[in-house]
Amino acid sequence: MLDQEQVENFKRNGHLILRGLIDEETVSAWQSQFWDHLGCRIDQPEKWPEKVEGFQPSPLFGSMPVLTFIAEQFGGGNFNGGGCGVLTRWPDTNQSWSMPDTGHLDGYPGEGCQAVLMMGATTYLHDVESKGGAYVYWPGSHDIAHRYFRKYPGRIEGTFRETPEWEKRGWGIFSDDNNEAPKEFVAKAGDVILWHGWLCHSGSTNANSSPRVGFFARWVHNDDAGIRKSIPEDPWHHWSI
Repeated sequence: MLDQEQVENFKRNGHLILRGLIDEETVSAWQSQFWDHLGCRIDQPEKWPEKVEGFQPSPLFGSMPVLTFIAEQFGGGNFNGGGCGVLTRWPDTNQSWSMPDTGHLDGYPGEGCQAVLMMGATTYLHDVESKGGAYVYWPGSHDIAHRYFRKYPGRIEGTFRETPEWEKRGWGIFSDDNNEAPKEFVAKAGDVILWHGWLCHSGSTNANSSPRVGFFARWVHNDDAGIRKSIPEDPWHHWSI
């Protein structure tokens, strides 16, 4: 369970970083499973495949008790999901690195689950340093998304991508006016970042020599249809925090 200070930090910033949340034994087991699945090792770049297909760790990242407890705390039993998406960014040292200009929101056509995402969690299989393909996020941008959908509730289905504003700004409508610059989630294997479903985020180029293997878990609300019908003034109306 998270303490009140951690909960308030999450509500204020739209994310919370929990160092060492996944124990070393589990991380080590996941590493062995991953490389056994690929039939190579991290120090054999000549054997790395172009794509990673069909891999799921055991136990599943989103089914770890520490995460299911947090989902229960945040949603009061109304959040479901978890699971584990696996996204690998192989090194591309020929590319120059730059911070992404904009991110995106999950839960829209082409952006993952087709539901209003409540919360997500990300961890890495190996340490990720700056410019190493880190998860990038815009701190506090969940508030921008809430204000936007309060103003344009009919666009929550994704029709914001059919507006002149989208033609000009794209996903920047959820990040351009943010008070803070985007940040990389630079972390050790087993560190976790919890993120609000409306936190604008993005992947990034891996200009380092080590692959970035990210595990992603996501939760939606049991009453997703109800959430789509009404965007309350209180951004935490559908939460238990």
